[in-house]
Amino acid sequence: MRKRLFTKNSGIGLVSLLFALLLFFAATSSNYNSTQGQFDRTTETYSHTLENIPIDIKYDSDKYFISGYSYETEVYLTSTNRLKLDSEINKSTRTFKVVADLTNLSEGTSKVTLQVKDLPDDVSATVSPVSMSVTIGKKKTETFPVRVELTEDQFEDGYALESYELSLTKVKVTSDETNIGQIDHVVAALPDGTRLDEDYNDGVTLQAVSQNGMILPAVVEPASANLKIKVKPVTKTVPIRVEYIGNMSSEVSDIKYGLSFDKAVIQGTQKAIESIDELVIFVDITDLKESAIHTMPLEADGVSVTPEVVDVTLNVVKKK
Repeated sequence: MRKRLFTKNSGIGLVSLLFALLLFFAATSSNYNSTQGQFDRTTETYSHTLENIPIDIKYDSDKYFISGYSYETEVYLTSTNRLKLDSEINKSTRTFKVVADLTNLSEGTSKVTLQVKDLPDDVSATVSPVSMSVTIGKKKTETFPVRVELTEDQFEDGYALESYELSLTKVKVTSDETNIGQIDHVVAALPDGTRLDEDYNDGVTLQAVSQNGMILPAVVEPASANLKIKVKPVTKTVPIRVEYIGNMSSEVSDIKYGLSFDKAVIQGTQKAIESIDELVIFVDITDLKESAIHTMPLEADGVSVTPEVVDVTLNVVKKK
C-alpha cells in the first residue's frame, strides 16, 4: 500500500516538474522575443536620397574666377533616428551643407573633394559624386559691345524682321584672364525655340562669346537687356491669270473672261514668294454654252493668298 502511494506521488511530482519546466521555457521564449523585437526596433536604419543639393564653394572671389564646376550634387542620408533624418530632409530645417574648399588649390584645373559639413549626430551622409572638377584663374573685368543676333528660323513662315532696338550697347564682363582674351563680344539672343509672328518686347539673356560664336564662361553685368523687335509680313503682289482647260463647245466661237480683281497678295518665306510671279486659275470650259460666273480659289505652293477666292465672269460668244 505504501509502495503504491509512493509511486502515485512520484508520478504526480514528475508531471508537475514537466509542467513547471514548460512554463519556464515559454516565459523565457516570450521574454527573448520581446527583447529581440525591442532591439530590432531601436536599430532600424532609415535612409533618403536628396537631389540638387547646392555646393558651397569656398575661394577668394576677389582674386580668382572659377568655371567648369558643378553647381549641385546628390546626397544619400542614413540614420537610426527618424526625427533627425526628417529634419535634414526638410529644406527649411536642414543644417548640413556640401562644401568644396578651393582655398589651397593653385590656378588651373583641379579635382576637389566634396565634404558634408554641420551634419547632426546619428546622421551620416554620402555625396555622389565624391569630387568635382573646377578651373581656377585670375579674375579680370573688361567692357564689351553687345550685338543682337537674329536668324530667319526665329520667324514664322511669312514673317521677317523689320527692325529691332536693344536697351544697351555695352556691358562689363568678368572672367579669368584666359577667357577674357577669347571674348569677342556679348550676344543678345532670343530664347531657344522662339518663332515670331508678331512684335516682341521682353528681356533677353546676355552671353559672352568668342569670334566664332562659342559661349564662354563669364559673368555679364547686367545679365539681361530689353529687346524690342518689329515684325513684318513677307508679302508680294502678283497678277492673276485665267487658263482654260477642256474643249470649247462647237456652238461657241470665243469665251472672254473678266475678274473681280486682277491681283492678289501672297505671303510666305522669302524663297517661296520669290519663286511665284503670277497666280494661274484653271477654268474648265467643257460644254460651256452660256455666260456664267465662277467663284474660284486662289492657291499656290508654300504661300498663303489674300483674298482666298476670286469671281471669274465667263462671257460666251456664240457662232452665228
